[in-house]
Amino acid sequence: MTTIIKYLFGLFLFIFPFSIRWVFYEPASYRFGNFNPWVTGFVYLPELLLGLVFVLWIIYKFRVKNYELKVRSWLWGLFFLFVINAFVVTLIFGNGFLGAMFVLRVFEALIVFWLLTDGILPVKQVVTILLFGAVLQILWGYAQWRINGSLGLTWLGESVFGPEVFGVAKIDLADGAKQVRAYGSFLHSNIMAAYLLIVLFLSLRYLKYGYKLLWIALFTWGIYLANSQAAMVVGVLVLGLYFLFASFKSPLFRKGIGLAIVVLLISGNFWFFKNSHAIQIRDLSIQERLEQNVISRNMWSEHPFGVGVSDFTLEMENFNADKLLPWEFQPVHNTYFLILNETGIQGLVLFLLFLLVLFDRYWQGGKAIGVFILLFLMPFDHFLWDSWVGLMLVAIVAGFFVLENHPHKLFTKEED
Repeated sequence: MTTIIKYLFGLFLFIFPFSIRWVFYEPASYRFGNFNPWVTGFVYLPELLLGLVFVLWIIYKFRVKNYELKVRSWLWGLFFLFVINAFVVTLIFGNGFLGAMFVLRVFEALIVFWLLTDGILPVKQVVTILLFGAVLQILWGYAQWRINGSLGLTWLGESVFGPEVFGVAKIDLADGAKQVRAYGSFLHSNIMAAYLLIVLFLSLRYLKYGYKLLWIALFTWGIYLANSQAAMVVGVLVLGLYFLFASFKSPLFRKGIGLAIVVLLISGNFWFFKNSHAIQIRDLSIQERLEQNVISRNMWSEHPFGVGVSDFTLEMENFNADKLLPWEFQPVHNTYFLILNETGIQGLVLFLLFLLVLFDRYWQGGKAIGVFILLFLMPFDHFLWDSWVGLMLVAIVAGFFVLENHPHKLFTKEED
């Protein structure tokens, strides 16, 4: 059975970016005219595979006697308080079904974390699978870039897009033409870029020195095709951090840098939360995001204890002076603000406490690069919170973090 579990879990790690999904819940999906995916229930083909792996894994664990679950109480306590708060807030103020969907997604992310930390597959094998999965996405994205549209592979979860399709991520060229950004099998270019960035930096320490530059060049090309400015900025920041930690190996120095970054992120986001209304920028996309920040601030002022998970887009029309167009109903593009709005001030405090305890007690320095990528990406977008692939990426980063900083199997066998 262990061989089957290994093969199936490896397959999952390879195909989880494939956005093959079906709608099964949509009461408010067309409330504003256009389809609203943020309040729609989907089931993904890769999550069905993950469910099968989990069932087989549990059966295997029950067959093997004298196993006990080891957990770290403080972190787990904060984590579960955070999830419980999110569900209760959603049950009271939002849509209970969407709250249950959120809890299910978190549980699925925990499954991925447990499978990784249980050592079902060796870390180097996991890295190999992720790397080749990423190479497929890069080649897929390059083909989309070349023909300037989707390849027609909807049966593999590819989105339908082209230069004239509304709502598609694209670049305005100097001659007036439009160039679509690479999607791969993802629902958006930004998610593809984040996936490539995370896989690259999780893999770097396992690559032979002579091949590192080659892999960096390949993944940089893939991120360029996706043309995510956030991923580019975060990539430069994290690369600098990577070399900084490689040069200074003092645990105290590394921990100090980590805590300082968390404090700076909190302070910087708080400043933008308070002052987005006063910032004037000509770039239309940035201005739209600043306007979302203002809506987020206004919503929190009215609902300090949260509006419920996935309910941001259903409430945002009440906190904007101008009437929103159908395509403007999007979650605020800042995960910290979205957590604040949907789970309340108590939810954000629990989340930040979780981060501070994590860095203070369990961090070993350079091995936390994956966590920094997540922290740096969060102010630029929302998919790490409200997309299925985003939560899977968080789970993979968490699994690597535990394995690299505190190598152990979550389930350990006792001596007879």
